[in-house]
Amino acid sequence: MIRRGRPTLFLVTATWTALASLHAPPARADEEDDIQRQIDTQKAGVPDLEHLDARHGATAELQRLREWLDEAWALRNKHDTDAAREVLDRCLSQGELIRQVIAASQAKADVAAREATLQKTRQQIDRQKQALRESEAKKKSLEQAARS
Repeated sequence: MIRRGRPTLFLVTATWTALASLHAPPARADEEDDIQRQIDTQKAGVPDLEHLDARHGATAELQRLREWLDEAWALRNKHDTDAAREVLDRCLSQGELIRQVIAASQAKADVAAREATLQKTRQQIDRQKQALRESEAKKKSLEQAARS
């Protein structure tokens, strides 16, 4: 006959292992390294956004992004990882806002260029209509002079 161990010993050991894994100390170094990588990645993207902003329509937003990245770095150095992640989320949203502002300023510039072209075309049409009227008037006067 096979003798089995006490089920309570197994249950106690399993419970203790589960509780120990739930109350494990936070892995601060890895989390801070991850935050540092995210900050460095976002800081590396700022010059690209500046380059895209040829019309300087998002200058204030870019400055705010730089300030928030500095704030995230300061919070990371204070070991306040939750607040740093919150600021990093804000930075990601700010980056998207900057891209949209750049796209909007590009679209506004395109619309302004098309409106200028439209205005020139309308002026050219008006000049041609006036020249046509003058030619018709001249033709009528020449026809009347030829008849008389």
